[in-house]
Amino acid sequence: MPTIGPRIRELRQTRGLTLEQVATDTGLSLSFISMLERDKVSISVDNLERLANYFQVHMVHFFRSETASPVQVTRRDEIVKNLGLTSHGPAAVTLLANRPDARMEPLLINIAPGKEEPHFRQHEADTLLYVLEGQARLVSEAGEEIELAQGDLAYYVNIPHRRVANASSEQHLLIISITSPQTSSLDELLETRQGSWVMSTHK
Repeated sequence: MPTIGPRIRELRQTRGLTLEQVATDTGLSLSFISMLERDKVSISVDNLERLANYFQVHMVHFFRSETASPVQVTRRDEIVKNLGLTSHGPAAVTLLANRPDARMEPLLINIAPGKEEPHFRQHEADTLLYVLEGQARLVSEAGEEIELAQGDLAYYVNIPHRRVANASSEQHLLIISITSPQTSSLDELLETRQGSWVMSTHK
């Protein structure tokens, strides 16, 4: 699996950028970026996030293996397996497509009965939600609540920030969320590399 340095160099070169330009634009030193591209230094999560934002890619781009086909498929068996992760937390998330050039982040979110996403989504982007199973409640920081039933679709800009709650105390809630990268928490980066993670109640 390629290391972080060559991936950063590839992003820079495909965009026609010099080391000096990247250093100036990101606030990172020229020598640091040069050594980073050669895997001579390590990088903090904060600086990696800065580079991901600069190159407009999802952070998992720096860790994923090469994709042989331009079409990425997430098989049903993998999705079903990941749905069981809610036994370890209020909600489980599966990143359905993990590509370095992704312009959208499709997430499959499974929320346990009577539970909700632990935190408001801080990603200020257009968001599309589709309820596959169950009953959802879309809650905003401003206190607005919108009920969604199975088959309903909601489209909004995430300002004010919102989170999703399971409106049923008996049935799991299963939704598809599509937005632009990157919405996953830095605390969940390691799990995101594997494509799935459990939402934690701490920040």
